[in-house]
Amino acid sequence: MVKTFSRKARRAVTGVAQRGAEHVKTVAGEAFGAAARAATDAVLQRTAAALASGHDQLTRSTPALERAAGRAATNSVSKTGQRKRRKPARVARKTKRRAH
Repeated sequence: MVKTFSRKARRAVTGVAQRGAEHVKTVAGEAFGAAARAATDAVLQRTAAALASGHDQLTRSTPALERAAGRAATNSVSKTGQRKRRKPARVARKTKRRAH
């Protein structure tokens, strides 16, 4: 009878512990999900703010970019007939290397 009672008690304790572990996993999963959602929200808000400030800066610098692109295009078309200056050829060594 003592053996049967200890077996039943052990099974009862094991069952309760397993159910408790499942509940802990469930709660931990929900907490982890909530934290991930909050972190994602924070990241998206900061990204949106950075993009908005970048948009303002880009809007201010657009005329300068357009002028630079126009100058670059004009220069590339007007300089097509010119040749690039070649680098001078390397001068050969005056002394030969000795074979060891």
